[in-house]
Amino acid sequence: MDTTGPEPGASPAADVAGTFAKYRERRAYHWREASLHPLDGWPYTRTRMAWVVRQCATSQTILEIGCGDGALLARLAQAGSAVAGVDLDATAVELAMRMFAHRGLRGEFFTDLRAVEHRRFDAVVLAEVIEHLDDAEAMLVRVVDLLSVQGRLVLTTPIRLLERPLDVHHRHEFWPEELRALVSRYFESVEIVRMHPAWLIDLMCFGAGRIRPVAVLANLVRLCTGIELLDRLGSPLSVFWTQGLVATKTRRERHA
Repeated sequence: MDTTGPEPGASPAADVAGTFAKYRERRAYHWREASLHPLDGWPYTRTRMAWVVRQCATSQTILEIGCGDGALLARLAQAGSAVAGVDLDATAVELAMRMFAHRGLRGEFFTDLRAVEHRRFDAVVLAEVIEHLDDAEAMLVRVVDLLSVQGRLVLTTPIRLLERPLDVHHRHEFWPEELRALVSRYFESVEIVRMHPAWLIDLMCFGAGRIRPVAVLANLVRLCTGIELLDRLGSPLSVFWTQGLVATKTRRERHA
């Protein structure tokens, strides 16, 4: 997801904090992170994407806002859904289109949310996006408008651990109940799960360059047994890194 600030008349998708050039520098890195490669695979990314795919299992049409290089949408397309992605970063969109074409996948990609504003989707995905937004409520209003009557919002975001975000590109991180209160203004049903034990994520980050011993071990376990350690191990202190949210039953009258 690019984080270019909003321009006059721009869609709320442009209302985000900071600027970074990760796709120009690292190219389609989410595809590498989501792989089972012992060195390049990143269990955090892989398990987060798998969770989103499970929540969208019954959704025939899916829009991802902040789709980046399209790695998550590719998994949704492979599961049989018709997918579309929006990202402000033209480099990210170009990479997504190229990666889809290379793998024979079908998907639509845009750099402006207004390109799909008259369409309705069974699911809208915000994966690691809401923490970048200057106006999260404006985005939720748009999400409600983009959903079909039985549609759902599927969202992942870091759990707030400190008063100030550690990532300079994060405008605001949410406590789980804070996030629930916000989304409940626009949806009648909101379910939140906590995932990724913080202690294990911290251990996986230790290493030099591509060699992160605990992450490599987790990748090898996944390759050999099919087990994702991040999904199996808990947190003794109930400190988790990520929250996943599924919201249904839109409150359209709130912003009619």
